[in-house]
Amino acid sequence: MAFHGQSDKQILNTLGNRLREYRLRMNFTQDDMAERAGLSTSTIKGLEAGRGRLDSLVAALRVLRRLDALEAFLPAPTVSPMQLAMHGKQRQRARASGATKALKGGADEGTPKTPARNIKKRDKPEW
Repeated sequence: MAFHGQSDKQILNTLGNRLREYRLRMNFTQDDMAERAGLSTSTIKGLEAGRGRLDSLVAALRVLRRLDALEAFLPAPTVSPMQLAMHGKQRQRARASGATKALKGGADEGTPKTPARNIKKRDKPEW
């Protein structure tokens, strides 16, 4: 299933449904899962509904023996050969681009300043 065309909420619901499916495959009730993970039943219900915190998700994946899924989910970044050739080391931080400076009001010459109050922040994710 491709997540690219889905909203954040749809992705979270899909992940919650998958978590529920794995729990049922192992024949755990939500109470069993909560007890084994050291979480409350309402936390398990929340995870399966697409809500919750990352530490709760990790605990649930540990009980389901699915921690290996985290490596596929977000693999460790690798250093590109070009980056090593150009800089000789891995970058430790990023520098603000001209677009970022313009959004913050410190625009480069020739770039109009955008007031920070006009920038809409994204809703906080419901993990």
